[in-house]
Amino acid sequence: MRKLLSVIYYEYVMQLKRIATWGVLAASVVITLLDGFPSEKNLARIEFLLQPSYFIYRSLSFGALIATFGLMFLLSNRMAIDHKTGMKQLIMASPITKLQYIFGKLLGGFIYTYTVFSLFLALNTLVFYVSVPIDIALTDCLVPFSKALIINVLPVSIFISFISVALPAIVDVRLFYVLASVLFILNAASPDSADKMPFYLITSGDLKKLIWQHPKFPYINTDGIQANLLFLIGCGLISAVPLFLRRKLWRND
Repeated sequence: MRKLLSVIYYEYVMQLKRIATWGVLAASVVITLLDGFPSEKNLARIEFLLQPSYFIYRSLSFGALIATFGLMFLLSNRMAIDHKTGMKQLIMASPITKLQYIFGKLLGGFIYTYTVFSLFLALNTLVFYVSVPIDIALTDCLVPFSKALIINVLPVSIFISFISVALPAIVDVRLFYVLASVLFILNAASPDSADKMPFYLITSGDLKKLIWQHPKFPYINTDGIQANLLFLIGCGLISAVPLFLRRKLWRND
């Protein structure tokens, strides 16, 4: 257990110390606030912006999508980098198993992703609470914020971290970048709608509708929610399976 925790800790701290991590976080927060900051102009343009739940709902759109793919590129190719830098050989010099190494990489990436996304939502929510021109109870912000952390951030973090750590270790990292770019374009090109959304949307799928519902379209499509949730968690977990089956990932003999 100690060896597993050491790999998790190394992966988590190493990623958080990267300047690029904070650059991705800052850029996604700025983009989100440019769109949804409760200024006089935005309040006149966006009908429901005074509602904390809608602000968080809206935050889980393009700004969150930027954070998603920024983190995917930062997490990709981690195992190959360990091999190139000699970190893998250093880890293997201690009594650690292949399962501990793989689980450590996956869980470290997951905790890192969840942390960054939580900071993303927390910073946006704090700015909204301080800047909104009407009196709003803190609980009005904390309730949808807490729901988003469980309903949205958790499955999104599983998807991002697992496929970003696992797939580049199985296929050529350039192919992973191509697939990630295609997925980004598909997500960015899908406009928000009260109707059923495509299942492959990462931050803007039907799961997001559990945070806020349009008063004119209160119906929630449970089939869309289940498909979106299955895509995020299922793809994340399935992508990690070949890591445990690939012998040369651990030993080159």
